[in-house]
Amino acid sequence: MGSVFKKNSALASFTTTAAGLAALTLSACGGGGGGGGNAIYYPYETLYGQTCTNFEPTPGCTFLRKNGERITVNEDPDYNDHGRGSDDMWYVSFDSTGMYADVYDEFGFYQYTASTSQFANYVGGSYIGLGTTGAYWEDITNGTYWLGKNGVLYSANTFDSNYGRAINDKAAGDAADTNFAALASEANDSLVKAGTEKLVNEYGFSRDKAVAVASALNRWGVAAAERGYTTSADMDATFKSVFGVNYSGALAAVKSLQDGDTGAMRELTQRSAAALGLKPHQAQKFMKGMYRKALANWGYDVDQLNW
Repeated sequence: MGSVFKKNSALASFTTTAAGLAALTLSACGGGGGGGGNAIYYPYETLYGQTCTNFEPTPGCTFLRKNGERITVNEDPDYNDHGRGSDDMWYVSFDSTGMYADVYDEFGFYQYTASTSQFANYVGGSYIGLGTTGAYWEDITNGTYWLGKNGVLYSANTFDSNYGRAINDKAAGDAADTNFAALASEANDSLVKAGTEKLVNEYGFSRDKAVAVASALNRWGVAAAERGYTTSADMDATFKSVFGVNYSGALAAVKSLQDGDTGAMRELTQRSAAALGLKPHQAQKFMKGMYRKALANWGYDVDQLNW
């Protein structure tokens, strides 16, 4: 059959790391992303360490891949556009309710008033941030922020610990949500619903199975975000819920596929299809969708994988 992968060493590294699993599971309901060819370095990543395929910071893609730290305002394309640093940027002043903000241009002239919900990464109420837990959200009440070219907000609150950084950094806010509270939040509920719809419409899941898979992915995401790490037990539980097979079996099948043996992957797909209530071709499409972004991070095109 010949090699089905372009870079065996990179794939071996992918299949043996928890980081690979993190990228795989969290890309499930997001879809998108091609790969293949030579790997291209992109400078920004998400809260969960997923590579963003853009060369400028955008809402959500506000961490530096080289060190995992939040970007500062000087990373924005509008910064110092006319030689005056952040004074070349528009800025936003939120009111005492945290529900509305006045927007000013770089000269300090009022432009318009906007609802907080119109800004990227709006969570709800007076909060803007990332992830499914309040530890990554910021209460913007009475706050002032620079408005970046692509909609990123940077703290202009002089005495805050995250001054100059894209909101929300890990030190901001005092929230200490439990898993239950985060899972029960309105924002998280909307994520599960969106994931459910994608699984039903794109892969042919029954609604009850789709809800179970989307919920499992979000439980994993909440736990990983709150603890800052994931465990082998987390991986096993998530793989079983999402694929209907255990992690070790999936890993063995991928390694066999790497060596040109498609039998184990076909058998795994059959078992996964039975567990998820899908036809084998639907299960294969689902698996490819799940692996797409993770393998793209390593320079692969998942459409080249056949079994």
